[in-house]
Amino acid sequence: MPKKLVLVTGATGKQGQALIRALSSDPEFHVWALTRAPTSPTVTQLKTASPHVTVVHGNLDTADSIRKIFDDAKASEFGGLWGVFVVLAFPGLGANADGEERQGKTLADLSAEYQVSCFVFSSVERGGEYNDDNAVLDRRAKVMIERHIKQLGNSKDLPWTILRPGFFMENYDGTIGSIAVGVMKKGLKPDTTNQLVAVEDIGRVAAAVFKNPSEYRSKILVVSGEAATISQQLESYKKATRKNLPSVAGFVAKALISLNSDTKGLIADIERVHAARIEGLCPEVAEQTALAKKAYPDMQTFEIWARSRAGVSKSQKANWNQLSVTKLAGM
Repeated sequence: MPKKLVLVTGATGKQGQALIRALSSDPEFHVWALTRAPTSPTVTQLKTASPHVTVVHGNLDTADSIRKIFDDAKASEFGGLWGVFVVLAFPGLGANADGEERQGKTLADLSAEYQVSCFVFSSVERGGEYNDDNAVLDRRAKVMIERHIKQLGNSKDLPWTILRPGFFMENYDGTIGSIAVGVMKKGLKPDTTNQLVAVEDIGRVAAAVFKNPSEYRSKILVVSGEAATISQQLESYKKATRKNLPSVAGFVAKALISLNSDTKGLIADIERVHAARIEGLCPEVAEQTALAKKAYPDMQTFEIWARSRAGVSKSQKANWNQLSVTKLAGM
C-alpha cells in the first residue's frame, strides 16, 4: 500500500519543520517539503533528515509552479498528494498581506481540485470570529483564507482542518525576543493573559490531525499550552531556569511602543483577545482549545518550554518572522 504523501509548505520555517519532525519517523507518511530556496542550509538539513522526507521546489506566488507539484505527485509512486499542510510566511508588522491571501486560496483551490484527503491550514488565534469583519493586513488575509477553505468544504467537499496557534513562545528568543518581552511588560495590563504555544507543539497537533483526519474534519483547533500574564511568564521562566527572562529596559520598550503604531496595535490586539475571552464574546474558543489538547495532550506550558531550552542556543536571525529592530522602532 503506498504511503500517504503530505505536502508541507513553509518547510524551512519553524512550523513546517516541527510538522516534518513529527511525521518523519512515522512509516505511514512521506513528506514533500516545499521550498523556493534549494541551496539554503535548512534545505540541506531537510535532505538528510529522514528517508521519509523529499525536498521539492516551487514558488507559492506562481500558481503554475504549485500545480506542477500536484501533477508530479499524481504521476509519482504515491499516486497523488494525500494531505497538504499550509503555513504562510508572516509578511511583517504593518505589511500588505494580499500575497499571503492569494497563496492560501491557490493552495486550497488546488487541494480541492486534486481531491486531497486532509487539508490543514495554520492560521492564528484571534479571540474567535466575532471581530473578523474588522481584521486588517495579515489577520484579514487569514480570515479570508479560512472563509475560502470553508466554502470549498461546502461546495467541493474539501476535507479541511484549521489550526489557530496562539503567541509563539519562540518570539521571546534572541535580541528581538528581549524587545518583545520589554514591550509586553510595559504595554500589557497586569491581569492581561496571552495564549502561548511552543512551535514544536503546533507540529505535533498537525501530525495528530493527519493521523486521524476524520476526527478533526471541518474542525477548528486553538493551539495553546496555557494563557498567562506577563508576570506569570516571568515567574515561570525564573523557576525553570533560575534566570530572568531577558528584556530590554523599560524606557526602551516604552519608546518603541510610542514610536511604532504597529507595535501599539499588537498590544491592543492582545488586550482585545483577552477581553473577548473574559467577557464571553468567544465561548467556542474553550472547546477549540480542548480539542487541540485532545489531539496532543502533552502541550507545553511556558515553564516546561523554558526548562527544555535551558542551555540551548536561542539566537534568532535578525529578521525571523519578518521582524527586525528597525521595524519594531518604526524606522
